[in-house]
This record gives sequence, structure tokens and C-alpha cells, in this order.
Amino acid sequence: MKTKKSFVTIGELVEKLKKFYPDVSASKIRFLESRGLIEPKRTSSKYRIFTREDILKINFILRMQKEYYLPLKAIKEKLNSLDFKLDAENKDIIKQLKLDMHDSVLSYKSEFMPVYDLMQRFKLEKSFIDDLVANNIVFFEEIEGQYFLRSSDMEIVKIVLEFLKFGIHAKHLRLFENFSSRETSFIQQIIFPILMSGSSEAFKKANEIVQELEELISKFISLMVKRENRLFLEKYK
Repeated sequence: MKTKKSFVTIGELVEKLKKFYPDVSASKIRFLESRGLIEPKRTSSKYRIFTREDILKINFILRMQKEYYLPLKAIKEKLNSLDFKLDAENKDIIKQLKLDMHDSVLSYKSEFMPVYDLMQRFKLEKSFIDDLVANNIVFFEEIEGQYFLRSSDMEIVKIVLEFLKFGIHAKHLRLFENFSSRETSFIQQIIFPILMSGSSEAFKKANEIVQELEELISKFISLMVKRENRLFLEKYK
């Protein structure tokens, strides 16, 4: 009679978790270990093995990242500060982890801003963030187990929040992606020959042209939109 195996290898673990977290990988699991969030045992051949408790803990960590965008540092601090019991359905622990986070938000001047801090700063629901991503309004980047937004996209988030006052949601703004794609393609056709020229000044020159064309196109579209709306309103005088 076969005895039930009490552990899995890192490959088997990743295969199990991919059903729920498609982006998980062996390197991600090793990264969690390097940050001290998990401590898998080793065989005599130095291979990592993971017990049921390890799996539950890793699942919990990944849920915290996926559902609340919590950074690993915060997850680790909270896990260490609580009498944490390895229970996959321990919703009270999850609620406490979410609500007990500090509300202080730093002023970010770097290229990236943690998504969790963005949510705290603007008091955003996760559903709002998910809609932005689903509709290609903003894009996140995962860096060392934490999700970040480019600081340059902060203005986009602010504008989307202004649109909400008029009942305009992220899904309604999807059409602007088509506009921007056409405009960027138009600009790229102009600067591509410059970039391919091999000149040492090619990038600098191309960058200057891009900025000038962006400003011209923005002004042109603004004037065209204003003209069309003015003509529309004049019909109802």
C-alpha cells in the first residue's frame, strides 16, 4: 500500500499554484525564500521540498499580493506580528492584514510608485485598479515581488478619477487607446528613419521631434474637438 507523499518539489509546487497564479515561477518561490517569507526544508541532495504548511503559507502570500497589492515587506511584518495560523480559509487574518496597514504615504519622486501606496493615497478600490489594467489604461510592473506603477502614469489615474464625476469609467476610455495607437504610429513612422541613421545624435534628435509632434498633435486634436462640439451646440440655440 502506497503512503501519501507529505511534500512536493519546487516544480510540482509551481504546477499546483499556476492554476490560481499564472505568473508564478520557480524563481518567484526562490525569491520569497531569499526574503525570509518561507523556509522550505532541503533533502540530503540540497533540493527544496515543500510541506502542506509551506504551500498554505505561499498561497497566502500570493493572495495578499494579488488581491490587495501588498508589498512583501508589509506581508512579512504582519505575519511576524500576528499569532499566524496556517489556515487557507482564515479570512479574519486576511481582513486584519488589510485593515491594519498604516495610512501614511510617502512622497514618491522615483520612476515607480508601489500600487498599494497609490490605492492608499487616492482611497481607491481594487476593482477600480483592475479596470484600469483590464482596459489598458495603465500598466503595472512587478519588481522584486511588488507591483509598481510608473510615476508618469499618475496623471492618467488622476484624470480617470475626474472622468468618474461624469459617469465615465475605464471601459468607456478604451477608445482613446485606439486614438493614441494611431497617433504614436504616425509619429514613429516619422522618427524611425532618424533612429536608423546610425548618427550619434540620432536618439537626441528623435526625442526632440517626438516631443514637438506630441504637443502639436495634442493642440490640433483639442481644437478639432472644440470646433465639433461648438457646431453641435449651435444647433440647439
